Amino acid sequence: MLALMKLAELAAGVAGAVVEAGGEVEVARVLQDSRQAGPGDLFVAVPGLTVDGHSFAAEAAARGAAVALQRRVTLPPGSSQLLVPSTRAALAELAATLLGRPARKLRVAGVTGTDGKTTTTHMAAHVLAAAGRPTGSMSTVAFQEGAASGYNLSGQTTIEAPDLQAWLARMVDRGLEQVVLEVTSHALMQERVGACDFDAVAVTYVGRDHLDYHASWEEYVEAKARLIDLCANGPGKGLPKTAVLNLDDASYAVLSGRPIERRWSYSLKREADITAQGLRCAQTCSFRLVTSDGDAPVELHLPARFNVYNALAAAGLALAFGVPLDEVAEGLSSFAGVPGRLEKVDLGQPFAVFVDFAHSAGALASALAELRPLTAGRLLVVFGSTSRSDHDRPGMGRAAAEGADFFIITTDDPVGEDPAEIARDVAAGAEGRAAGRDFDIILDRRAAIQRAVEMAQPGDTILLAGKGHERSMLTAGGSEPWDERAEAEAAIRERTA
Repeated sequence: MLALMKLAELAAGVAGAVVEAGGEVEVARVLQDSRQAGPGDLFVAVPGLTVDGHSFAAEAAARGAAVALQRRVTLPPGSSQLLVPSTRAALAELAATLLGRPARKLRVAGVTGTDGKTTTTHMAAHVLAAAGRPTGSMSTVAFQEGAASGYNLSGQTTIEAPDLQAWLARMVDRGLEQVVLEVTSHALMQERVGACDFDAVAVTYVGRDHLDYHASWEEYVEAKARLIDLCANGPGKGLPKTAVLNLDDASYAVLSGRPIERRWSYSLKREADITAQGLRCAQTCSFRLVTSDGDAPVELHLPARFNVYNALAAAGLALAFGVPLDEVAEGLSSFAGVPGRLEKVDLGQPFAVFVDFAHSAGALASALAELRPLTAGRLLVVFGSTSRSDHDRPGMGRAAAEGADFFIITTDDPVGEDPAEIARDVAAGAEGRAAGRDFDIILDRRAAIQRAVEMAQPGDTILLAGKGHERSMLTAGGSEPWDERAEAEAAIRERTA
């Protein structure tokens, strides 16, 4: 059943909102797309990077929608309208108010960072659920409502505020008590997670991606810090507001200065509130999870030290929600992983194949570094660079040249750019490595994967990097179906047939 609320009642949920006309009109939906607006809708005119929603307010009003504005524009006579200090901020507040403030009926954890936030989100949600607490999660990969789960096909890690609030309301309706949200810096800057009323947040690490959107690394860190501020300043729900921060990351010096009720550090290198002692990593990682309340053994069924960092961050969130330490350790030990995050493809072949989402220079270098000690033979990687300008194409070539024995540069979401030109940019960073001897360029991604599988010998490891969990390839012709794991399996079966 649709919620109905008078415009004046909605306005009462937004600080500084003023009803200009039509306070008695009933609103059933809050949205920001004027093309969908009609009677019963409240269109919120949000300024964007290239398009300003105020330009479409009159059109939405002419179709019978009420409108929310942050500056006056000419509207048809009799239009219902609301003035707010910021339509971007008001979008989340209005949507939450209409739906009964669902986040206040849940314990909400948020995870941000450059890499690792998807795995940490899923890991934290799994630990909470394994401890018997009805839990949902929303990530780049999937939306999970308790036992029900489906792929996130939105194209956004953190969806727009009205959709996000609607999902939270669904979780409340399904009887869930907790939710873990993956939060991007874009979402924080665009206030998509307003009215989410976070109770605990974690930061993985802050690299140097997205510097096309953020003017500098320092500005990028400040964007991440907004998640701590949202948590600290939100309404209390009976637990200390908690930030779980990576002591081993350069961002800690900035983020730890943000005021919040409780701050926990985690580290693999020094004393911290949450640490992993006696760490041994191969195909799995075993360690003792150590906190001020004691320690407990963990057998993490994932490779790579960076997954141990993710586990410590997830542990911090679960502990902040009151899960006992031994149950946190048990939950981490039963976590099976996330599709497309160092996901192993094993059909019994004598070489290892991993699918990973690493699609930036730093992430690629990190994945290769973690796989190197697990590899008895050669380390091979198939990857490309996207059309995005902040993924450092030469840097990706340099990462492959330094971390792999042989690599194949291929295509990854070129959108409207020439894939060959992108590949040349990547190859330019592979200084000291010769095409045909140390690497190949094969633009057809399916053929590139087949080539890597064909040349693999017993003991080798193949990393298929960039696509991970994604189910499409974005080209000049539009979105085309793509499944990296399925392609890997097909190539392996063809070789072993």
